[in-house]
Amino acid sequence: MGNMRRCPVNVFLTILPVIFATALYLFLLGKQVAWAEGEPEDVINYAYSSWIGSGFYKLEDRTVYLLRAPFSYTLREADSEKWGLELLLPATIGFHDQDEGNAGTVTFVPGLRLNYPVLDNWWLKPFGQFGFGKDFSGSDIAWIYGVGIKSLATFDLKSSELDFGTAFTWAAQNQSGGGSDSGFSMVDIGLNSRWPTSITVLDRKSDLNLFFVYTEFVDDLDFERAQKNNKTIQRLYKFGIALSSEEKYPILGLFDLRGGGVDVTFGKGYFGLGLTTGFPF
Repeated sequence: MGNMRRCPVNVFLTILPVIFATALYLFLLGKQVAWAEGEPEDVINYAYSSWIGSGFYKLEDRTVYLLRAPFSYTLREADSEKWGLELLLPATIGFHDQDEGNAGTVTFVPGLRLNYPVLDNWWLKPFGQFGFGKDFSGSDIAWIYGVGIKSLATFDLKSSELDFGTAFTWAAQNQSGGGSDSGFSMVDIGLNSRWPTSITVLDRKSDLNLFFVYTEFVDDLDFERAQKNNKTIQRLYKFGIALSSEEKYPILGLFDLRGGGVDVTFGKGYFGLGLTTGFPF
């Protein structure tokens, strides 16, 4: 492993404080929005649907279908010697079943992610995002924001590579017209075994990834309801399989994608079957 490198001071002093200050301001502002007496309390948790990924998810009698496009654009390419910067452009379309019917939703939460090589095999990836969520029934826009940091370490084995990832994410939402605010914070710990294969996708050699991710919510997550008839989650277990490439797959010549596969997620009263772009660190 290489020597420790100093952080790019100009990036940390200009990008990260702005992101965290913005999120803190919005959080404090949201605390000033009080519920009107007798107002309905059903609120979709847009914040979680923006980070959960594509797939089918079921928590007891609640069902959610999500299609998430994890678009990103590289502003500065990173390698083991220099930091990089990515523009995150994730968009999600969702379908939520509710007691009173069904609700279609859309979210768009752009942001920035810094990729910093601490060691030759260890990366830190702080990020911040801000955007909106909206359902198709005409309700008010929900402002969504989140910050966090990911860590990814890679170790060479005899015939494969082992990835060890950790992450902390804090995200929340505020209803623009007043109403319920909701959010969550979570810690992820994951392992990924990466094996070279002879499979080629779009003329790129692919690796087979088998991964496991454990998620612990610092405060139990309100999955679908912010106040009324809560369905909460405390911890989740995810198993996934995916093909990935060191060389990115371009989408429309603009966005970047490194691979794809499927994952299965379990929890108390929770089941999810999703599409994935690979090890989520």
